[in-house]
Amino acid sequence: MSIPLLDLQRIATNFAPHSILLVTPPDHPLAASLADRPEILRVDATNLLEGKTDMPPRRRLALVADTLEHLSASRGETLIALLRDRLAETLYCLADPEQWPAPRMLALGLQPFDVYPRDGGAALYHFDLYDYKRTPDWLNPCNWANPEQWNKHRW
Repeated sequence: MSIPLLDLQRIATNFAPHSILLVTPPDHPLAASLADRPEILRVDATNLLEGKTDMPPRRRLALVADTLEHLSASRGETLIALLRDRLAETLYCLADPEQWPAPRMLALGLQPFDVYPRDGGAALYHFDLYDYKRTPDWLNPCNWANPEQWNKHRW
């Protein structure tokens, strides 16, 4: 098994099996390595996008591997948005960096996690609902009411 798939498998071991959503082809090595955990929900991307399967409940983790390369750009973006917005709190997506470069994934809210140049040119991207956006400095309660002007002017 290649290093990116080992990383995904390692990530999966940190989560409870019933909280994982796996989006890979059925014969994918990652699906085979996680076969001993039957509580993991496995879905086919095409069936999910076409509404052929019921929408699963939100999971704590979604893993996507060897899927985006087989979808058109718009369907791949739709899949990422669906997983990010409705189906998972944390998303790890393994993709070809030539088809899915970092700026494109950043536009979808995913951060580069790791790059694997030796393993066929794969890149691992990450999204976490709870830390995807850093709080800007201006969004701080001490700056809301212009405190340096207190007791100086009446308005």
